[in-house]
Amino acid sequence: MGTEVTSPIAPLDLAAEREALGPALEEAVLRVLRSGQYVLGPEVAAFERDFAQLHCATHGIGVASGTDALIVGLRALGVGPGDRVLTSPFTFFASAGCIAWVGARPVLCDVELETGLLDPGAAASAMEGVRCVLPVHIYGQLVDVRALRRLADTAGATLFEDAAQAHGASRDGLRAGELGDLAAFSFYPTKNLGCAGEGGCLVTNRDDVAARLLRLRDHGSQTKYVHDELGTNTRLAALQAAVLNVKLPHLAAWNERRREIAARYDSALGSSPRLAPIVRRADSEPVYHQYGVRVVEADRDAVQGRLSAAGVFAAVHYPRPVHLQPAAAEWGYGPGSLPNAEALCAQILCLPVHPFLSDADVDRVAETLLGAVEA
Repeated sequence: MGTEVTSPIAPLDLAAEREALGPALEEAVLRVLRSGQYVLGPEVAAFERDFAQLHCATHGIGVASGTDALIVGLRALGVGPGDRVLTSPFTFFASAGCIAWVGARPVLCDVELETGLLDPGAAASAMEGVRCVLPVHIYGQLVDVRALRRLADTAGATLFEDAAQAHGASRDGLRAGELGDLAAFSFYPTKNLGCAGEGGCLVTNRDDVAARLLRLRDHGSQTKYVHDELGTNTRLAALQAAVLNVKLPHLAAWNERRREIAARYDSALGSSPRLAPIVRRADSEPVYHQYGVRVVEADRDAVQGRLSAAGVFAAVHYPRPVHLQPAAAEWGYGPGSLPNAEALCAQILCLPVHPFLSDADVDRVAETLLGAVEA
């Protein structure tokens, strides 16, 4: 009698995604290749329109990456050298790194331990001199945008949402990007809506900001060979837009499946004293780019190792907070400065949550985790 082979469970399954889409992706790519229009064009315009509509915005501006979306977005809002921009320490480094890249000063304030989201109370105490508030919708759950909008308005600051993980998410009746002056999205292949490489987009309801973004992404030019300001070259490729146009109609169903998986994890893991799933706010409809759980009474790294040995590949997003990165040393923070972010980085484990998991896969992940924290 042979040994039973158990397939590994990974955080992402692009092969299953391609199979679900059938030949549509290949047909879209070939259509662009045959058209000869590889930069901007009708594929990009169609995607910009539809993606903006999804987020209740009047303008969508495609760019070459999520990082570029942050950089040109900050520039479009007038952020530059010497300005102070408030953001989260519990996120990928790009959020703060792009602030520093344009010459501004990242102002980091702590997050809610239960959600990983920027804490409006902590933000309120750090608003002095802040030019822009840049919250991160971490793991696909929106921050309290209404509270941060009020803070920004009181301080005369802009609100720029980092929605790189929040495609289609909503909270309190608002979509990501609907209330902010601007929102930035990434289409890196691991995202809920990913392209076949790098891509990004900004959405806004401000006509003036949209007009400036269109200039900035094309060397500061609105009329050919007339350059009104310094910009850069960061345009969404037509091939990437064609891929996104195929996937966008599936996003709602994929996000709903992620919510079903998250609910199944919540039910299986919520009673364990050693685990604390990241809390979903009652007024929130997250899209679970990640399903995060805090390992609170066990060694997180040892638990991750036991999962891996059992063929369950959980990830750590993120193992070190922004303020403790070497590149952040000059910003004036140190160990203990932002305790909730530091605790999350020590405890967090992100379980597979992609929409092509079966219920049996989800149950296996949960059972394996419960066993791993008790070992």
